[in-house]
Amino acid sequence: MGEAQFATVNGVRTAYETSGSGFPLLLLHGFPRTRRTWEQITPALSERFTVVAPDRRGYGDSERIPDPAAYGLAAMAADAVALMDHLGHERFIVAGHDKGAPTARRIAANLPERVVGMVQIDSTPQGVGEGRRDPSGRQWYFDFFRQRNVAEPIVNAIPELFFGLFLDRNPHLSPEKRAFYVEMFSRPGTADAVIWDYRLALEEDPDYWRAEVAAGRKITVPVLSIWGGSGPSANADVLGAWREVADDVRGWPVEGSAHYVQEQQPEATVAAILGFADELGLP
Repeated sequence: MGEAQFATVNGVRTAYETSGSGFPLLLLHGFPRTRRTWEQITPALSERFTVVAPDRRGYGDSERIPDPAAYGLAAMAADAVALMDHLGHERFIVAGHDKGAPTARRIAANLPERVVGMVQIDSTPQGVGEGRRDPSGRQWYFDFFRQRNVAEPIVNAIPELFFGLFLDRNPHLSPEKRAFYVEMFSRPGTADAVIWDYRLALEEDPDYWRAEVAAGRKITVPVLSIWGGSGPSANADVLGAWREVADDVRGWPVEGSAHYVQEQQPEATVAAILGFADELGLP
């Protein structure tokens, strides 16, 4: 991807890249990544869409906010929508991977008049479909990040080692990209930001979706879910979980990929998104 642009939206200085001139497509990265996670698929997607790829608050070149409460899902969703407002995009597709996915589904649930379709990459709503989940997909750091005043000092003391543990689980990453992410996540304020992003998503997402299901509310916009054929969702009933919270669901595993589908199988990811756009009747 190219050079970042900046806009202050929702009170946060946000870095983003945009390319193409078609229907707007908002891409929300997860952990431990930045907007660079999309760089293998952006060129092809830009031939059809106006692609908008921000660094979420606390990540990449975007502003770090010292208030832990600033990393809740409502704030993350408001940032993304405010950026689309700033760019003049009234309606759009939203796609999210990893911890960008809860933000994407919050936007789709709350703003169906603006979201024409949602793409979820290796993610399902928390708090529902528990019997459909594969317990082996649960990661040790889920519980670690929940430990207030414990996770922060540990990660801040050894950021390169800690984030390197995650990056070294991704052998597809080039040495250049690994070095980039280590530097990015070692910047002052980043460890606290990403811990709180992860922590609040783990705390807020389950309660939100349990309440939605109990109230009989579902996501009404079309949903595409793709996940890694050998990743943490490989043995889970992904579509079954999605159908508990959304009316219109389709999806499949992407073979040859684990968690980082867009990086490990970029052509298949592009094909899935383009096919979804065709189904939605978009130009």
